Amino acid sequence: MKVERIIKFELNRLNAHLPEKRITLKSALSSDKPYVRTKDGKVHYFKKEELEHLSKLLPESEWDGLSLPIFILLEPKLGRGAARINGEIEAKVIGKILNKEVSGDELIVYRPEIAIIRKKLATTTQYLFGW
Repeated sequence: MKVERIIKFELNRLNAHLPEKRITLKSALSSDKPYVRTKDGKVHYFKKEELEHLSKLLPESEWDGLSLPIFILLEPKLGRGAARINGEIEAKVIGKILNKEVSGDELIVYRPEIAIIRKKLATTTQYLFGW
């Protein structure tokens, strides 16, 4: 039991950069300076260029369903260099960026793909560490 508490504590520390609450693409696009407040009390701003890029990948009817930042979930059980994108719209938009076929509400991506995602969406994606 003690090991689980230590792991949970360390994961919370690793994930302190994550937002307290995510915002939708629609909300971010309507803001002059779109941002989220992080768990460690900082402010994380989104670049307008990235938001506009995302808006072109989705019909306007789905803007309210895309939560930002998009999490790139790193879990040891996926293996080294693999990550998961959860959420139907999130997986869909990342699939479009990678020219990858997506069906369902999750997408597994690998290190070279993660590099592409992070290069194109540096402020609208974040790593989430899981167990």
